[in-house]
Amino acid sequence: MIFEKINNTNLEENMCKITDHFESNDIPTKYSFQTVFITEKSKPDTAFINYLKEQILFSYRSLSFFQRHFSTFATDDEIRNYVKRIIPPDNIQLDRNVRQGDWGEVLACLIVTYFQNLIVPINKLQWKFNNSKAVFGTDLIAFNKNGEIKDIHYYEIKTRQKPHNKEYIKKVKERYYISVLAYKSLEKDASSPTSSIANFLEMFYYEKEDFDNSDKFRNITRFPERYNSYFEIFLIFERNNYKEILLDELEALPPILSPLKVTLVFVDNLKRLVDKTWQDIEEILVQKINGDK
Repeated sequence: MIFEKINNTNLEENMCKITDHFESNDIPTKYSFQTVFITEKSKPDTAFINYLKEQILFSYRSLSFFQRHFSTFATDDEIRNYVKRIIPPDNIQLDRNVRQGDWGEVLACLIVTYFQNLIVPINKLQWKFNNSKAVFGTDLIAFNKNGEIKDIHYYEIKTRQKPHNKEYIKKVKERYYISVLAYKSLEKDASSPTSSIANFLEMFYYEKEDFDNSDKFRNITRFPERYNSYFEIFLIFERNNYKEILLDELEALPPILSPLKVTLVFVDNLKRLVDKTWQDIEEILVQKINGDK
Protein backbone atom coordinates (compact mmCIF):
# COMPACT_ATOMS: atom_id res chain seq x y z
CA MET A 1 0.00 0.00 0.00
CA ILE A 2 1.50 3.31 -1.04
CA PHE A 3 -0.43 5.55 1.33
CA GLU A 4 0.31 6.36 4.94
CA LYS A 5 -1.87 4.63 7.50
CA ILE A 6 -3.72 6.43 10.25
CA ASN A 7 -1.92 4.41 12.92
CA ASN A 8 0.52 1.62 13.56
CA THR A 9 -1.81 -1.01 14.96
CA ASN A 10 -2.86 -4.26 13.32
CA LEU A 11 -5.50 -4.02 10.59
CA GLU A 12 -7.49 -7.03 11.75
CA GLU A 13 -7.53 -5.72 15.31
CA ASN A 14 -8.83 -2.37 14.06
CA MET A 15 -11.56 -3.98 11.99
CA CYS A 16 -12.65 -6.11 14.90
CA LYS A 17 -12.80 -3.23 17.34
CA ILE A 18 -14.64 -0.69 15.22
CA THR A 19 -17.06 -3.15 13.65
CA ASP A 20 -17.78 -4.81 16.97
CA HIS A 21 -19.07 -1.56 18.39
CA PHE A 22 -20.77 0.04 15.37
CA GLU A 23 -22.88 -1.24 12.51
CA SER A 24 -23.76 0.45 9.22
CA ASN A 25 -27.19 0.48 7.60
CA ASP A 26 -27.93 2.01 4.20
CA ILE A 27 -31.62 2.78 4.69
CA PRO A 28 -33.86 4.04 1.85
CA THR A 29 -35.30 7.46 2.66
CA LYS A 30 -37.48 10.10 1.07
CA TYR A 31 -34.47 12.31 0.35
CA SER A 32 -32.66 12.84 -2.94
CA PHE A 33 -29.29 12.06 -1.32
CA GLN A 34 -28.05 8.74 0.00
CA THR A 35 -28.38 8.33 3.76
CA VAL A 36 -26.38 5.91 5.91
CA PHE A 37 -27.02 5.27 9.58
CA ILE A 38 -24.13 4.19 11.82
CA THR A 39 -25.40 2.95 15.17
CA GLU A 40 -23.90 1.42 18.28
CA LYS A 41 -24.37 -2.29 18.84
CA SER A 42 -23.32 -2.24 22.48
CA LYS A 43 -22.34 0.11 25.26
CA PRO A 44 -18.70 1.21 25.07
CA ASP A 45 -16.64 -0.87 27.49
CA THR A 46 -13.14 -0.20 28.80
CA ALA A 47 -11.49 -2.09 25.94
CA PHE A 48 -13.30 -0.01 23.31
CA ILE A 49 -12.56 3.27 25.08
CA ASN A 50 -8.87 2.34 25.30
CA TYR A 51 -8.99 1.50 21.60
CA LEU A 52 -10.37 4.98 20.85
CA LYS A 53 -7.67 6.51 23.04
CA GLU A 54 -5.00 4.79 20.95
CA GLN A 55 -6.60 5.94 17.70
CA ILE A 56 -6.77 9.53 18.95
CA LEU A 57 -3.26 9.60 20.37
CA PHE A 58 -1.60 8.00 17.35
CA SER A 59 -3.42 10.37 15.05
CA TYR A 60 -1.37 13.27 16.43
CA ARG A 61 1.90 11.37 16.19
CA SER A 62 2.59 7.80 15.04
CA LEU A 63 3.79 5.26 17.57
CA SER A 64 7.08 4.95 15.67
CA PHE A 65 7.56 8.73 15.95
CA PHE A 66 6.98 8.60 19.71
CA GLN A 67 9.40 5.71 20.06
CA ARG A 68 12.11 7.57 18.16
CA HIS A 69 11.43 10.81 20.05
CA PHE A 70 11.93 8.98 23.34
CA SER A 71 14.85 6.91 22.02
CA THR A 72 16.75 7.51 25.25
CA PHE A 73 15.25 6.94 28.67
CA ALA A 74 12.29 9.17 29.44
CA THR A 75 10.42 9.34 32.71
CA ASP A 76 6.69 8.76 32.88
CA ASP A 77 6.15 12.44 33.68
CA GLU A 78 8.20 13.55 30.65
CA ILE A 79 5.99 11.42 28.41
CA ARG A 80 2.81 12.73 30.03
CA ASN A 81 3.92 16.35 29.66
CA TYR A 82 4.83 15.86 26.01
CA VAL A 83 1.42 14.39 25.20
CA LYS A 84 -0.33 17.25 26.97
CA ARG A 85 1.54 19.72 24.74
CA ILE A 86 0.29 18.16 21.49
CA ILE A 87 -3.34 17.35 22.34
CA PRO A 88 -6.01 20.05 22.76
CA PRO A 89 -6.10 21.50 26.29
CA ASP A 90 -9.11 21.26 28.58
CA ASN A 91 -9.22 24.72 30.10
CA ILE A 92 -12.28 26.41 28.58
CA GLN A 93 -15.29 25.40 26.49
CA LEU A 94 -13.55 26.34 23.23
CA ASP A 95 -10.79 23.86 24.08
CA ARG A 96 -13.37 21.16 24.74
CA ASN A 97 -15.02 21.95 21.41
CA VAL A 98 -11.69 21.35 19.66
CA ARG A 99 -11.29 18.07 21.53
CA GLN A 100 -14.75 16.97 20.44
CA GLY A 101 -14.05 17.98 16.84
CA ASP A 102 -10.74 16.11 16.73
CA TRP A 103 -12.44 13.08 18.28
CA GLY A 104 -15.12 13.16 15.58
CA GLU A 105 -12.57 13.40 12.76
CA VAL A 106 -10.74 10.29 14.01
CA LEU A 107 -13.99 8.34 14.40
CA ALA A 108 -15.08 9.35 10.89
CA CYS A 109 -11.68 8.30 9.50
CA LEU A 110 -12.07 4.86 11.06
CA ILE A 111 -15.57 4.46 9.62
CA VAL A 112 -14.40 5.55 6.15
CA THR A 113 -11.45 3.15 6.31
CA TYR A 114 -13.15 0.06 7.68
CA PHE A 115 -16.81 0.42 6.66
CA GLN A 116 -16.43 2.22 3.33
CA ASN A 117 -13.20 0.38 2.45
CA LEU A 118 -11.43 3.49 1.20
CA ILE A 119 -7.88 4.77 1.62
CA VAL A 120 -7.29 7.89 3.70
CA PRO A 121 -3.93 9.22 2.46
CA ILE A 122 -3.21 11.72 5.20
CA ASN A 123 -4.08 12.32 8.81
CA LYS A 124 -4.56 16.06 9.24
CA LEU A 125 -4.09 16.04 13.01
CA GLN A 126 -0.40 15.24 12.58
CA TRP A 127 0.07 18.64 10.96
CA LYS A 128 -1.42 20.78 13.69
CA PHE A 129 0.70 23.76 14.66
CA ASN A 130 -1.68 24.99 17.33
CA ASN A 131 -3.13 22.30 19.58
CA SER A 132 -5.98 24.55 20.73
CA LYS A 133 -7.29 25.17 17.21
CA ALA A 134 -9.06 23.00 14.66
CA VAL A 135 -7.18 22.24 11.44
CA PHE A 136 -8.34 24.34 8.48
CA GLY A 137 -9.32 22.92 5.10
CA THR A 138 -11.29 19.88 4.00
CA ASP A 139 -11.88 17.65 7.00
CA LEU A 140 -11.13 14.38 5.25
CA ILE A 141 -10.30 13.09 1.79
CA ALA A 142 -10.26 9.45 0.64
CA PHE A 143 -9.66 7.43 -2.51
CA ASN A 144 -10.62 4.10 -4.03
CA LYS A 145 -8.42 1.24 -2.88
CA ASN A 146 -7.52 -0.76 -5.97
CA GLY A 147 -5.42 0.39 -8.92
CA GLU A 148 -5.05 3.98 -10.03
CA ILE A 149 -6.91 6.74 -8.24
CA LYS A 150 -10.23 7.32 -9.99
CA ASP A 151 -12.63 8.34 -7.23
CA ILE A 152 -12.06 11.20 -4.79
CA HIS A 153 -14.28 11.43 -1.73
CA TYR A 154 -14.54 14.74 0.12
CA TYR A 155 -15.94 14.84 3.67
CA GLU A 156 -17.20 17.48 6.05
CA ILE A 157 -17.42 16.22 9.63
CA LYS A 158 -19.50 17.75 12.40
CA THR A 159 -19.76 16.37 15.94
CA ARG A 160 -22.52 17.80 18.08
CA GLN A 161 -24.20 16.97 21.36
CA LYS A 162 -27.13 19.29 20.54
CA PRO A 163 -27.65 19.11 16.77
CA HIS A 164 -31.31 20.08 17.14
CA ASN A 165 -30.27 23.64 18.06
CA LYS A 166 -29.52 26.14 15.31
CA GLU A 167 -26.11 27.81 15.48
CA TYR A 168 -25.55 31.53 15.01
CA ILE A 169 -23.07 32.58 12.32
CA LYS A 170 -21.68 36.08 12.88
CA LYS A 171 -20.64 36.72 9.27
CA VAL A 172 -24.16 36.41 7.90
CA LYS A 173 -26.05 37.10 11.14
CA GLU A 174 -28.21 34.02 10.60
CA ARG A 175 -28.91 30.77 12.44
CA TYR A 176 -28.53 27.41 10.70
CA TYR A 177 -28.81 23.78 11.58
CA ILE A 178 -25.46 22.00 11.70
CA SER A 179 -26.40 19.95 8.64
CA VAL A 180 -26.72 23.12 6.56
CA LEU A 181 -23.45 24.49 7.92
CA ALA A 182 -21.72 21.25 6.96
CA TYR A 183 -23.15 21.44 3.45
CA LYS A 184 -22.03 25.05 3.00
CA SER A 185 -18.49 24.19 4.14
CA LEU A 186 -18.30 21.24 1.78
CA GLU A 187 -19.70 23.35 -1.07
CA LYS A 188 -16.99 25.96 -0.46
CA ASP A 189 -14.28 23.28 -0.66
CA ALA A 190 -15.81 21.83 -3.83
CA SER A 191 -15.76 25.22 -5.56
CA SER A 192 -12.00 25.59 -5.11
CA PRO A 193 -10.09 25.42 -8.41
CA THR A 194 -7.73 22.79 -6.98
CA SER A 195 -7.73 20.47 -4.03
CA SER A 196 -5.62 21.96 -1.26
CA ILE A 197 -5.01 18.54 0.25
CA ALA A 198 -3.93 17.06 -3.09
CA ASN A 199 -1.55 19.98 -3.55
CA PHE A 200 -0.13 19.46 -0.09
CA LEU A 201 0.36 15.74 -0.75
CA GLU A 202 2.10 16.48 -4.05
CA MET A 203 4.64 18.60 -2.17
CA PHE A 204 4.82 16.18 0.75
CA TYR A 205 5.76 13.19 -1.39
CA TYR A 206 8.06 15.31 -3.55
CA GLU A 207 10.11 16.31 -0.51
CA LYS A 208 10.33 12.62 0.43
CA GLU A 209 11.57 11.95 -3.15
CA ASP A 210 8.60 9.63 -3.66
CA PHE A 211 7.99 10.97 -7.15
CA ASP A 212 5.46 8.31 -8.19
CA ASN A 213 3.09 9.35 -5.43
CA SER A 214 3.88 13.01 -5.95
CA ASP A 215 2.87 12.69 -9.60
CA LYS A 216 -0.44 11.05 -8.65
CA PHE A 217 -1.43 14.03 -6.55
CA ARG A 218 0.00 16.50 -9.06
CA ASN A 219 -2.43 15.10 -11.62
CA ILE A 220 -5.33 15.50 -9.19
CA THR A 221 -4.34 19.12 -8.62
CA ARG A 222 -3.88 19.92 -12.32
CA PHE A 223 -6.66 17.85 -13.86
CA PRO A 224 -9.49 17.51 -11.31
CA GLU A 225 -12.03 17.02 -14.12
CA ARG A 226 -10.49 13.61 -14.87
CA TYR A 227 -11.59 12.21 -11.52
CA ASN A 228 -14.95 11.21 -10.08
CA SER A 229 -15.79 13.46 -7.14
CA TYR A 230 -18.07 12.32 -4.33
CA PHE A 231 -19.27 14.48 -1.46
CA GLU A 232 -20.23 13.28 1.99
CA ILE A 233 -21.38 14.92 5.18
CA PHE A 234 -20.59 13.13 8.43
CA LEU A 235 -22.85 14.12 11.31
CA ILE A 236 -21.93 12.57 14.66
CA PHE A 237 -24.78 13.13 17.10
CA GLU A 238 -26.07 12.54 20.54
CA ARG A 239 -28.79 10.05 19.60
CA ASN A 240 -31.55 11.52 21.77
CA ASN A 241 -31.15 14.98 20.21
CA TYR A 242 -31.53 14.00 16.56
CA LYS A 243 -34.41 15.61 14.66
CA GLU A 244 -35.47 14.76 11.11
CA ILE A 245 -35.58 18.46 10.27
CA LEU A 246 -31.78 18.29 9.94
CA LEU A 247 -32.21 16.26 6.77
CA ASP A 248 -35.29 18.18 5.67
CA GLU A 249 -33.22 21.38 5.67
CA LEU A 250 -30.56 19.69 3.53
CA GLU A 251 -33.18 18.57 1.03
CA ALA A 252 -34.36 22.17 0.67
CA LEU A 253 -30.91 23.39 -0.43
CA PRO A 254 -30.02 23.75 -4.13
CA PRO A 255 -28.54 20.41 -5.30
CA ILE A 256 -25.09 21.80 -6.10
CA LEU A 257 -23.14 18.90 -4.60
CA SER A 258 -23.79 15.67 -6.45
CA PRO A 259 -23.65 12.85 -5.70
CA LEU A 260 -24.19 13.67 -2.04
CA LYS A 261 -24.13 11.18 0.79
CA VAL A 262 -25.03 11.86 4.42
CA THR A 263 -23.73 9.55 7.13
CA LEU A 264 -25.38 9.90 10.52
CA VAL A 265 -23.47 8.43 13.44
CA PHE A 266 -25.67 8.02 16.50
CA VAL A 267 -23.97 7.77 19.90
CA ASP A 268 -25.75 7.31 23.19
CA ASN A 269 -24.38 9.80 25.72
CA LEU A 270 -21.87 11.32 23.31
CA LYS A 271 -20.40 13.70 25.89
CA ARG A 272 -19.59 10.87 28.27
CA LEU A 273 -17.87 8.82 25.56
CA VAL A 274 -15.81 11.81 24.36
CA ASP A 275 -14.82 12.74 27.91
CA LYS A 276 -13.82 9.19 28.78
CA THR A 277 -11.73 8.94 25.63
CA TRP A 278 -9.70 12.01 26.61
CA GLN A 279 -9.42 11.11 30.29
CA ASP A 280 -5.79 10.19 31.12
CA ILE A 281 -5.09 9.58 27.41
CA GLU A 282 -1.39 10.21 28.03
CA GLU A 283 -1.22 6.98 30.05
CA ILE A 284 -1.59 5.04 26.79
CA LEU A 285 1.81 6.31 25.65
CA VAL A 286 3.39 5.83 29.07
CA GLN A 287 2.47 2.15 28.86
CA LYS A 288 3.65 1.83 25.23
CA ILE A 289 7.04 3.43 25.98
CA ASN A 290 7.79 2.47 29.57
CA GLY A 291 5.37 -0.36 30.26
CA ASP A 292 7.98 -3.11 29.95
CA LYS A 293 10.79 -1.29 31.77
